[in-house]
Amino acid sequence: MANVTLTDLSLGEVHLSPTVARMRDDYFRALPEICIERPRLVTKFSLAHGLFDQEKISVLDKARLYRYVLQKRKPVVRHTYAVEKGMKRFELRDRSLFAGSTTSKYKGAPLYPEFLALALWPELGTMATRAANPFFITETEAQELNEKWFPPWMDKNITELTRRRFWERNEGETDLKKKAPEMQLMQHLVFFLAGKPNCISHTIPDFSRVLKDGLRKMLDDARKEQEAASEPENREFFAAAEEVLEGIIACAKNLAAEAGRMAAREKDDQTKKELLEIADIYSRVPESPTSTFREGLTAVWLCWTAIHLENPNVGLSLGRLDQLLYGLYREDIEQKRLTTQQAVELVSMLWLKIGDHVPCIPNAGEQLFGGAGSNQAITIGGVDKNGKDAVNDLTYIMLRATELMKLRDPNLNARYYPGENSDDYLSEICRVNISTGATPALHNDRAVIASLTGKGETLEQARDYGVIGCVEPGSNGRHYGASASILMNLNAVLDLTMYNGKHRHTGIEDKNPLISIETGDAAEFTSFEQFREAFETQARWLIDQATRLNNELGRVHQDFYPTPILSAFFKGPWEKGKDIVQGGAEINSSGATIIGLADVSDSLSAVQEHVFDSGEYSLVEFLEALRLDFVGHEILREKLLNPDLSPMYGNEHPTAQANTLWLVRMLDAAFGEKENYRGGRYRVGYWTMTNHAGFGRLSAATPNGRKHGANFASGITPVSGRTPSLTATLNSVSALPPACLANGVAFNIKYTPNDGTPEEMLIWFMDSVKGYFAATSEQQDGGMEIQFNVTNLEKFRAAQRRPEEYNELLVRVSGYTAYFKDLNSQMQNEIIERTEYQLSTGRIARPHKVFFEQPR
Repeated sequence: MANVTLTDLSLGEVHLSPTVARMRDDYFRALPEICIERPRLVTKFSLAHGLFDQEKISVLDKARLYRYVLQKRKPVVRHTYAVEKGMKRFELRDRSLFAGSTTSKYKGAPLYPEFLALALWPELGTMATRAANPFFITETEAQELNEKWFPPWMDKNITELTRRRFWERNEGETDLKKKAPEMQLMQHLVFFLAGKPNCISHTIPDFSRVLKDGLRKMLDDARKEQEAASEPENREFFAAAEEVLEGIIACAKNLAAEAGRMAAREKDDQTKKELLEIADIYSRVPESPTSTFREGLTAVWLCWTAIHLENPNVGLSLGRLDQLLYGLYREDIEQKRLTTQQAVELVSMLWLKIGDHVPCIPNAGEQLFGGAGSNQAITIGGVDKNGKDAVNDLTYIMLRATELMKLRDPNLNARYYPGENSDDYLSEICRVNISTGATPALHNDRAVIASLTGKGETLEQARDYGVIGCVEPGSNGRHYGASASILMNLNAVLDLTMYNGKHRHTGIEDKNPLISIETGDAAEFTSFEQFREAFETQARWLIDQATRLNNELGRVHQDFYPTPILSAFFKGPWEKGKDIVQGGAEINSSGATIIGLADVSDSLSAVQEHVFDSGEYSLVEFLEALRLDFVGHEILREKLLNPDLSPMYGNEHPTAQANTLWLVRMLDAAFGEKENYRGGRYRVGYWTMTNHAGFGRLSAATPNGRKHGANFASGITPVSGRTPSLTATLNSVSALPPACLANGVAFNIKYTPNDGTPEEMLIWFMDSVKGYFAATSEQQDGGMEIQFNVTNLEKFRAAQRRPEEYNELLVRVSGYTAYFKDLNSQMQNEIIERTEYQLSTGRIARPHKVFFEQPR
């Protein structure tokens, strides 16, 4: 606790000033707007310099493009925005002390035509009026995109460039479906999704050199490295770094000049003073080293906006800001240049800036997978590189800012090491969860560090992990893990197993083509071991398809989408002279996340128990019940839904636990055998975002009693309503080996709010976390991650009826926070129907056998 000097860790006396409170209110009033600035500038440069005609785009060409964009983008110091609601018109005026923005809009949706923005093309005229998460766009802007900035990318986006590679490779194939079979498989939407058509984000940059040396020193170093390099590709990389760093400096100077111009026109003395301060700071930072806490935040923010010009706003994360900025904060406090109140306000303003942009996805995507933010994770607490307590005053300041702001982004994650971090720190994390109802998530340092060292990272690298996107751990600024490379529907493997290589979504009749490989008629299996062997064979086949597609997408990125800005803020590329998409990072891997673990585990256990062990039913009877969605087979379904009659993951049942353990070990081994396009290996995680609802909606009935279209369980969480004991649930999940979960897990728990006195609830809350993180004789590291919803059923139902009254209701989905109103109805109901526990009893609050079921 040497770095903690606060006497009140809750900072209960610190509140938002009227200015910041007004900015927060304005943020929630503002409607998201499509920003076309980036596609306009990127396309203009690409056309003018012949990039669309090149068979390969060099890192230097990309760097020159981004320098152009950084220099030409509109210097937005403070937004002014008008919004009409009913008969009222609000004038929203930004009073932030941080200039610059991710887009040119107050709350913008940036577009990346190189990725999936073209999917919005048919909706340009309707997206402003769609029911779910509309985005405003003017007719003029829509016309510009339609006529100028979208057409050149029709065959030059990542998806189509990859499709062309497959078609060229299979030139002699006449069946169009077989010319790019892996892409065809993904486009069924029910087997797996690949992340690279949408982004190559999901990592944590390193901003330590920016704060310590400034960009000018980094730029000079790049020039020296370029002169000393013996290989052309290394010289090109450092020339590219020089270009983008000059672009960021130019962007800062433009903002400084604009702030100066605004100050000269300003009549209000306080506003003029603020603008002059912005002009002064941005004229020096991030070009020069930072010397104050505010300058440090400014440098991080401006570099952050630059990175988002290059990379889509999905899962890029900021890492351990309480460690990175603590020295500047501490010096300001000691020199009496800063108060705790001012520090909380500065962090709160930065939190608002981080949320100044939102991802925009097509309406169909909103229906299946919508409601997610951009998942910009920030990590606090934990231990340092020596394994010692790293919690400091800034940790608590960031907790307080998060509690006061209650924003979707950034996604705050708290590291906690049992025995090293204090109970007082754990108490504050739990209290803020109760206060916000959904954040921050908690990560067990002991288990996470064990998972990372189990994949070959050094102890020092593993101890300096931050959380990426939802819950994925990565060593800060060293590990390029592309943690959302593959999102695999495990239930698809179950279908392929039950129907001998066919899937109900694509048809299982004789006339329907084989999807995978034949592993035998399941009805003729004589042992559960045969069934499980077939399942593993089908899983390995699907993993092969998914990793092959990801690697091809990665090679297209290497040829057409190098990332010089992100690489400039990474450890490894400067030593290797190589972009991170070429393998320049110190640590390289690719991440796969599995959707449907609990439902598939319970399905395997149901088949084992009721077909092969007891012989009560034949597999033919099971398949018939599934075909009829259990209509006429209600007695069977009642057994499948009853934890006293069927083995289920989350109840410490030996059969269920064995099958879950077998699944995570098998998947870790199968993915771990695959090498990615950068020479690294694949890592497996269990977090689902909203994909457990999307995949569930497309999937037929399953042997665990789940009906057609119903959600799968989220993350690594057991199926809703089937685990009556909190202790058994915590023990079941914590028993899974972290070494097999290195791409992160999301374990969702819902507690009844106001269960007992506030003091009692806090103690019980802490005890549940301690119990889950505790080492046992079976599991030496304890559970890996846990996150909470602390909102009652009545409030959720009211929010469904009157969403306009609950704009700010935060919920934890699967690894990230969202606004409840933004989720589709199926996802809302999934959260409502999650198992809810009373902390006072450790028992399920509302026992229920049949939960939300999407009608066919």
